[in-house]
Amino acid sequence: MRIFRRILPVVLLITMLFATSAYATGNTWYDDYVAYESANENNYTSITETDAAFLAWQEGMLLRSYINLYELTKQTSWLTKFTDHFDIVKGKANDGDGDGYLDWTTARYSPSLASNGNFEIADSGDATLPKDWTRSGSTATTAFRTNAAGNYVSGGACSALTWGLQLTTDGSTLQRLYTDISSYEANLPYNFSLVGKKGGTVDGHAFIYDRTANAVLASITVTSSSWTTYSIDFTAPASGHTLEVWLTHDATSPASASVYYDNVNVTGYYAYQVLDGIIGIPVADFVRLVNENAGTLSSFQTVANTYQDFLEDEIIAKWEDSNSFYGDTWVDASSTEGYYIEPMNHNTFSTPTVLDPLPYNQYFTLIEIQRILYDVNANAAYLDKAEKGTQYFKNNLTTSGSTYTWYYAAFPGSKLEDASHVNVDMEFISEMNQGGSIFTNADMEKFTDTLTVNMWNQSTSSPRIHNFVTGVQGGYCSDYLFTSYMYGWLPFAQFDAQVWDVAARQYDESGFLLNNHTKALTLSEIMKWDPVKLTNQGFELASSSDATLPARWTRFLSTSATAYLDSTSKNSGNYGLTLVSNGSSWQKLTQVWKEYESSENYVLTFDGKTDLSGANGRVWVYNETVGTTIASYNFTNTAWQNHTLTFTAPANATDIVTIQLGHQTITVNNGVTNYDNVSIKKSGDAW
Repeated sequence: MRIFRRILPVVLLITMLFATSAYATGNTWYDDYVAYESANENNYTSITETDAAFLAWQEGMLLRSYINLYELTKQTSWLTKFTDHFDIVKGKANDGDGDGYLDWTTARYSPSLASNGNFEIADSGDATLPKDWTRSGSTATTAFRTNAAGNYVSGGACSALTWGLQLTTDGSTLQRLYTDISSYEANLPYNFSLVGKKGGTVDGHAFIYDRTANAVLASITVTSSSWTTYSIDFTAPASGHTLEVWLTHDATSPASASVYYDNVNVTGYYAYQVLDGIIGIPVADFVRLVNENAGTLSSFQTVANTYQDFLEDEIIAKWEDSNSFYGDTWVDASSTEGYYIEPMNHNTFSTPTVLDPLPYNQYFTLIEIQRILYDVNANAAYLDKAEKGTQYFKNNLTTSGSTYTWYYAAFPGSKLEDASHVNVDMEFISEMNQGGSIFTNADMEKFTDTLTVNMWNQSTSSPRIHNFVTGVQGGYCSDYLFTSYMYGWLPFAQFDAQVWDVAARQYDESGFLLNNHTKALTLSEIMKWDPVKLTNQGFELASSSDATLPARWTRFLSTSATAYLDSTSKNSGNYGLTLVSNGSSWQKLTQVWKEYESSENYVLTFDGKTDLSGANGRVWVYNETVGTTIASYNFTNTAWQNHTLTFTAPANATDIVTIQLGHQTITVNNGVTNYDNVSIKKSGDAW
């Protein structure tokens, strides 16, 4: 077993402990993922779930993991799951604003039109009355602010929110409180929500009242005796109406029956670039994957074309069309810099700060889609925006020692970037680097050190990630709040193996809960970078110090002229490995094989071919600790062919083992041998 891997019993619950035997493939992490996915895959694709925030931050994560699972296993059933899910998500988009573009919308981030809906601010002339609210038939003894324990919704241990509202019946007349709704957008959908509870036998009643039309637009009945969130949608009327929020009871008696209200909000439904992007990125990845593997994935080509059209014509275009509901939100800041901004014609964010530019993680998502699609459509405008947005960010980075520091956004007063949103940043930064745009491998080393030097707590037994990129807890009540969310960081294992260790150790801890799609995505990335499978199996990634050397592989007696990445000799992907014999010494490429289970049987597979020189090819599994060859395999085929080598791991799990790629003989000069897709699995594993 892995050095720190603990086997736990199966618990198939919505919130569950890692499972290890439900699917019995032999690979515990794969089984864990499948058990979770099987129990929870439809959490956010139910017919009633249309909120863009849920679709993005949960379903968007699951869609990413499906792509990873296909790349791990090459089983197209994962891509079928992807299309099944995205077809549902795509079907939830609508043109609610009538501009001709489809949107996913949410009311979660927009400003509340119900002023002082948490009742924290008192009226200047009456401390019992919430500011901006008016009593109707009530008094200071029947409708008043309260900070008594249990009578307001706590915002948590460090929260400064300590007030709620109490309404008490007097036995004869309705005790009411109301506030005017500030300016609304005509004929657009809104959400009316609150948290409430009743303290007696009388239910609470809250409603949106159109005084101009003498009509109730939305109504909520508070029936629970414990704090409960209530929510209802409504459509705003034509412009010019007077709208109000009313809080009261369902009955006037008996007397002394109280109802409690808190967090009263009236928020508009809008689309957001970041949510479009979070959903759209895995879709763009799917489109690119299908186009780059047109032969093996030809059955998905038609749907990939449909998805590409959707991304180009709906998701990207609407944010740059001056005639759309949101208008053109792209800004060319200079000849080399650019970014997206908050729509100037609609107030879609609750923050009082005008988001100009948008926070990095938000505009990154939209230009990441364009960078990915550039590999498919060669649209120069897409690449231009991606590179300008990247350059703007890079120009705002601060170097501190070997690390980078940056903020959540470029506007004044922005906080440091946190360990949650940084995953979106890192995913984008990796995409740009791998595409050869703006970020060099030296930059990637600095980003990697940001994690391993600053954010990691330096513990190998209980690794944790601090809340912010500088390695501090910050203003949060506790540290390590986002420590298990590392999906954006794991590709940086290309530059430092410790990145994988920090993530994998956390997910191996006894009692770790795999309880949301973001963790499932992180687990899929852990599987992709698992050193027991070998890393950079297809030689797609270059070393940060040598563009000719595959990352995480090491030359043995060879040079950049005899062991190098080759874009012309490959069996799949963009690169393969070419080895050239020199007639006198071994020309090898090696990788240390880690995390194996002692005395277990393993299968090494690889694609290989040779020329007619007679140098041929040989693969070794070599125990460096005791100086013996565990197994070796020779091949002579001159066309690409998949090969298999079985062997048994050392009895001592601490022995250092290397996988070595080379020639069968060293006496031939300039003999060429090619490798691709070198991987290892335990006998019985599905992949």
